[in-house]
Amino acid sequence: MKKFKRKGKVVASHLSGYEVELLSSLVVQLVEMVSDGIPGQYKTTPESDDPFETWARDLEAHPDEPEVPEDPVLQRLFPNAYPHDPDAASDFRRFTEHDLRAKKIADAQLVLQRLAQTQQGAHELRIPVEEADQWLRTLTSVRLAVATRLGITDAEAAGELAELPDDDPRAYMLSIYDWLGFAQETLVSAL
Repeated sequence: MKKFKRKGKVVASHLSGYEVELLSSLVVQLVEMVSDGIPGQYKTTPESDDPFETWARDLEAHPDEPEVPEDPVLQRLFPNAYPHDPDAASDFRRFTEHDLRAKKIADAQLVLQRLAQTQQGAHELRIPVEEADQWLRTLTSVRLAVATRLGITDAEAAGELAELPDDDPRAYMLSIYDWLGFAQETLVSAL
C-alpha cells in the first residue's frame, strides 16, 4: 500500500490485489460479526423521515433489553457506557446499539464498494473526501478487532508484541495491525 494522497476532492492510494482482498475480507468479517451473522438484520436507512416513527419502530422491534456481547471484540466495539450502573448501561445499549451496528455496517459497505471499484488492485483506490469519515471509522473498527484478538490494550502491550519472532503465529496478525495503522495515519494526513 502506498500512502494516501489528496488529489482535489479525492484521497487516493494504490493497493495490490492481495491488499484489496485482505482488507475486503477483514471488512466482510466485521460486517458478519456486527450483524450477528444475520444479513439484512440492521437497516442502514430509515423507512421514514419522521424520527418518532423511527423510534417507535425500533422500540417495537427490540423490546428485550440487549445483552452485553460475550465476544471481546464486540465488547470493545460496543463498550459498556455505564460500567457502574447496570440499569443505565442496559437502557443506553437498548436505545443506541441497533443504530450503532447499522452505522458500522453502512460504513463498511461503502468501504467494500470502493474496494470493489479497484478491480482487485488494477485501479487506484479513490475515496471522495466526504467519505473519509466512513473509511476511518471502518479502519478503526477493523483495527480494534485485530488488536483485541492479539490482546493489545495499550502501547505497552503493542510494544511487547513487536518483539515476537517471525515464526510466531501472531506475527502475521501484528503486521496486519500495523498495516491498518499505516492506512489510518496516511489517510488522516492526506485530509
